[in-house]
Amino acid sequence: MAKAKPPAPEKPRAVPKAAFPKKAQPPTHAEFAARLPAAVGKRFEVLRTFLKKHGATEDLFFYGRQTGWGYRHMKGEQSLCSIVLNAGRLVGIVALDAAVQSAIAWSGLSDVARRARKLALGTPEVLWIDVPLDGTGANDFKTLLKAKLARVG
Repeated sequence: MAKAKPPAPEKPRAVPKAAFPKKAQPPTHAEFAARLPAAVGKRFEVLRTFLKKHGATEDLFFYGRQTGWGYRHMKGEQSLCSIVLNAGRLVGIVALDAAVQSAIAWSGLSDVARRARKLALGTPEVLWIDVPLDGTGANDFKTLLKAKLARVG
C-alpha cells in the first residue's frame, strides 16, 4: 500500500507591488506624496513642475491591479510618460520611438538609465523604459523627456 503524501505547506501570500491597487479608491496627491521619502518627493515635484512648464497635462490614471494608480502626463493626445509607485519605489515610464532613441546620447546618462534601457520592453521601433526616480534616475528621466518633448512639439 502506498504512503499518503503529507499536505503541501501553504505558500505565503505575495505582498502587492502596487501602492494603490483598487480602482474604486483613487489616491489624493497628498496620499501619493506621503508614500515617498523626502528626497524622492522633491525629485517628483521637480519632474511634475518640469512637465507642466512644457505644457503637459496631468491626471491620476488606473493602470490595472498590478500597477495601480499613477500619474499620467500627456501633451494634447500624445502620452509623454507615467509616474507610478512600484514595490515602494517611484518609477518613471516613458515610451520612446526609434527617432527619439537615436537622438539621445545614452553614453552621457548614468548607469541607472543605461540599465533601464537594457531592461526595456517593446520593439526596436518603440521601447517602454522604466527608470527608477531615486538617485540619478530623475535627471536621466528628465533627459529622456526632453528628447521626447522635442519630437512631440
